[in-house]
Amino acid sequence: MPLYHISIFHKSNGPDAVQMRAFIWTKRGIRATIIKTDRSVCFYKPSRNEDHAMSMKISPLTTPWRIPSPTRPLYRGSDGLWHVTGYPEARAILLGDVVQAGFKAETMQRIPRRWRIEKPVLFQDGEAHREQRRQTARFFTPTAVQERYLPLMQKVASQAVEELNHKRQADLNRLAAHMATGVVAEVVGLTESPLEAMAARLDRILHADLDIAITFSRLPAYLRVQWLIFQFYRKDVKPAIAARRTHPREDVLSHLLAQGASEQSILVECITYGAAGMVTTQEFICVAAWHMLREPALRERFLSGDREARYAILYEILRLEPVVGHLFRRAVSDLTIESEGTQVIIPAGSLIDLHLHEINADARVVGAEPFTFNDARPLEKGVNRAVMGFGNGPHRCVGEYLAMAETEVFLGQVLALPGLHILKEPRLGRNETIQGYELRDFIVGL
Repeated sequence: MPLYHISIFHKSNGPDAVQMRAFIWTKRGIRATIIKTDRSVCFYKPSRNEDHAMSMKISPLTTPWRIPSPTRPLYRGSDGLWHVTGYPEARAILLGDVVQAGFKAETMQRIPRRWRIEKPVLFQDGEAHREQRRQTARFFTPTAVQERYLPLMQKVASQAVEELNHKRQADLNRLAAHMATGVVAEVVGLTESPLEAMAARLDRILHADLDIAITFSRLPAYLRVQWLIFQFYRKDVKPAIAARRTHPREDVLSHLLAQGASEQSILVECITYGAAGMVTTQEFICVAAWHMLREPALRERFLSGDREARYAILYEILRLEPVVGHLFRRAVSDLTIESEGTQVIIPAGSLIDLHLHEINADARVVGAEPFTFNDARPLEKGVNRAVMGFGNGPHRCVGEYLAMAETEVFLGQVLALPGLHILKEPRLGRNETIQGYELRDFIVGL
């Protein structure tokens, strides 16, 4: 078996925790020997099929908001909020009689009736939601991704490589944002304005205080949000609408115009797609790159694998690091949920918080060592490889294939750059709109 490289590391993690490890890099995988380790230190171990899988304990990177100690899979908090940390319970709830209550959905209910517009698809429920999803599904199929959007992904990834080769360093988050914005803009139809400027306008909206309550003390914040939304409409949405009224294309915006949607409704849909598509994919690209740049073995395995092997790695990273940390639902009627052999009744009207970090680590579903990376993890039929990383039920993320393809193409080109390394570890923050992490000032160089 030809060897590429043998690396021996010695690391101290405190007065009594010393680790030594030896990596043997081969064309077919990586084996490791652990001399002594600590639970918080990364380690690799042989899997049952070393030629096709890697098992690896990783230090948490984006999990400061995890529940600090184990809890029951389903329980009611002292404030009346229901919490879900188990996969079977979460799936039953998402498939039950509930409505969307996250992503500022309930803000829509507080809009005065005379100002209300048709809800965007993310906030719809019932038959209207199912019909809208059915009509727009064609924009997000694997075939559409490969035939329509793959060339654009490859072009944007090549531009990122060119910039890194030329400048020798860059903010990876900005490069990832360019990829995510470019692709979603093409899918939605926001193609009549400069990408970086549009991405910046969307980012400012998504980080603004979107509470619409108008009080004297909140008036400045309210006016600021309205100004940000107006700027996005004037510079990005209105030109795109005008272009597609004249020349319709195969995109979401043209579809909405054909349905007779108002410009107000289209504006809200564009902001929604910005939150659901651009922001989430941007952050996932960054967190996947962060793991691979910190762990050379994982990076090597990703780069040497075919598309299916790369996807397996990305799905497992998303399971461990879900971009959206919480899903919220409100029960329409009483829900009877089976949990740990007993029936739990969640009363109608209850607000339910589904904790995706904990759900994705439910050992009842993902097996032993739920925080161990294993790109060949055996899962029951019907369980997504990212477990709840793309949600479940009627509001399950429609952009799964798009997001995975973007990430695989981008990282496949960027991580292949010889000598690429982290110059500055990213600053970990939180995006309250998507209830998830965000990485900023992630500087990489050659």
